[in-house]
Amino acid sequence: MGSKIALVTGAGKRLGAAIAKALAADGYKIWVHFNRSAEDAGRTVEDIRTAGGKAEAVQFDLAETSSLPQLVRGLGRIDVLVNSASVFDHDTADRLDPADMQRILKINLVAPCLLASVMAEAHSSRNSGCVINLLDQKLFNLNPDHFSYTLAKAGLHAATETMAMQFAPRVRVNGIAPGLTLPAPDMKDAEFEAAHRNNPMQGGSTPEDIVRTVRFILASPAMTAETILVDGGEHLMRRHRDVSKGG
Repeated sequence: MGSKIALVTGAGKRLGAAIAKALAADGYKIWVHFNRSAEDAGRTVEDIRTAGGKAEAVQFDLAETSSLPQLVRGLGRIDVLVNSASVFDHDTADRLDPADMQRILKINLVAPCLLASVMAEAHSSRNSGCVINLLDQKLFNLNPDHFSYTLAKAGLHAATETMAMQFAPRVRVNGIAPGLTLPAPDMKDAEFEAAHRNNPMQGGSTPEDIVRTVRFILASPAMTAETILVDGGEHLMRRHRDVSKGG
């Protein structure tokens, strides 16, 4: 049958790239999804191939939801889907832009659900596929920052459980809720280091932590509808602002 196939969205950089490289090292052929980060995706593919793995880059815009089913069906069977791509634009409930809100919801909620639905179509045998949704610890420690992002991730958290029910016993669906793992685009190094230590364990999640959790889920065939918090206990701290905003 050959290698199993994994599609990792947003795999050109950050957590998506780390997950893609790890799965390639485990023997998966990787579809390295990107939208605008072609150079980054190319580097991810090159790194995987240099290490002896198999990878191809694939470009599509997650906001163009009407075209996603046909595009994903064109990739053929997918054994593992990691919904890693997301946008983290800032807004609050008292200052909402309808177009921006819809774009965030499409990328962070609608697209992952559509990808999972199409992926599940190809699976008829028991426990033959796995979906992993990247969520956020802030779902368990709400604050008003990044309103549309939070709303979308909350929807994806609910979808993780309901899709697990719908796709069983063919496909498992689980979530990972990291804490602050990499610097936000506008964070200085010192700000990130301070925020990364601001949790009960005095050290937040790293890309390696998230990779280990992905591997744990894939190696646990009885696990479905579960969301694993990997955040140094950050979700236990009540915040009035997002941790990236100094909360």
